[in-house]
Amino acid sequence: MLEQPRDGGWELSDIVEAVRASPNRDFIRRLLSWECAVCGWALPRNKMQSLTSCECTICPDCFAQHFTIAVKEKHITDLVCPACSEPEISDEGELLSYFSTLDIQLRSCLDTEIYELFHKKLTERVLMRDPKFLWCTHCSFGFIYESEQLEAKCPQCRQSFCVRCKRQWEPQHKDLSCEEFQEWKRTNDPEYQAQGLAVYLQENGIACPNCKFSYALARGGCMHFQCSQCRHHFCSGCYSAFHAKNKCPLPECPVRRSLHGHHPRDCLFYLRDWAVPRLQCLLQDNNIGFNTEPPAGTRTAPGGGCRVMEQKETFAGLKDEPCGKETPAGYAGLCQSHYKEYLVSLINAHSLDPASLYSLEELDVVWSRHLPGGLLPQHPAEEGETYRGRLAKKLMEEVPLGQKIPRRQK
Repeated sequence: MLEQPRDGGWELSDIVEAVRASPNRDFIRRLLSWECAVCGWALPRNKMQSLTSCECTICPDCFAQHFTIAVKEKHITDLVCPACSEPEISDEGELLSYFSTLDIQLRSCLDTEIYELFHKKLTERVLMRDPKFLWCTHCSFGFIYESEQLEAKCPQCRQSFCVRCKRQWEPQHKDLSCEEFQEWKRTNDPEYQAQGLAVYLQENGIACPNCKFSYALARGGCMHFQCSQCRHHFCSGCYSAFHAKNKCPLPECPVRRSLHGHHPRDCLFYLRDWAVPRLQCLLQDNNIGFNTEPPAGTRTAPGGGCRVMEQKETFAGLKDEPCGKETPAGYAGLCQSHYKEYLVSLINAHSLDPASLYSLEELDVVWSRHLPGGLLPQHPAEEGETYRGRLAKKLMEEVPLGQKIPRRQK
């Protein structure tokens, strides 16, 4: 005989199903008292939920509670097993297969409102793969844009923006290129002028290389950025992917055991360590102008300090606020870190190679990163500066900057 559990027991259908599965009494007993991988509650195996991605069994209460919270508060790719956090799938086909099965399971266990939210998030993820998909720059609503015109109107908030430069649409943009329109704003819009170089950094903010969602934020602080829309991890300076532990595609990568990215040498990741005069020297050597004073008409930020918008952690979560740090003289009304960002954005826009100013020690470090065999030997009668210049030229020829950073003329 099988002993009934204390909490009320099995139904006849549970016993019948277990007996059909096996004649072995011990196995039948296990089938009737299967443990939840989350809370440890024992239930008949046929009442448990399980995902296609793992072998964990989860009781109906834990399953419904976990996915209710995950759908409401997390990204679609975070809808994983509450016990083992699987699956971790990079292949899009496998991910869609997982979600198609999960869809059937959630339909029967979630409240209608929560299930509809899940379906909305899943639909958005599929739409994001369409090359005609656009994110509204005003309300972050995503939609398919079929027209060839530059002016796109969001069906959600009804506001318009340019599909190329993502700026708010204004009538003056109609007969002007994006670059000409930006120049018109600089010379004719008092509000634009009042924001000074802060608006320059905002307009040259972060754009996810995977889903193209734009963030009107400076790059300062940690360079590792995770897109809130598609969860892609990338460097906010050069848009190179950040690789999780042991996920780097380079088999000989010396840092593959940690979260990391591979950045070109002109990425802000490296150039933020340069002193301001050195960054200015690289621009001056190439006849590129830069600001040292705030542009005419710049308005002081409330409370003083740098007015560049940053994402800051607060008790209420992440919030966009002005930087507020001290603005030294000669830094065009910006703090040191944002002034460096401004200078590096000019360096990137004009495709300037910092290798031209590398010292021998820096050349040695970068050379070992990209070129095997060590530095070329110095000729017997070769002067130090000539040798340094020859190495820099060889590095620039053998390891070009590449196309990871958007290098557009401003």
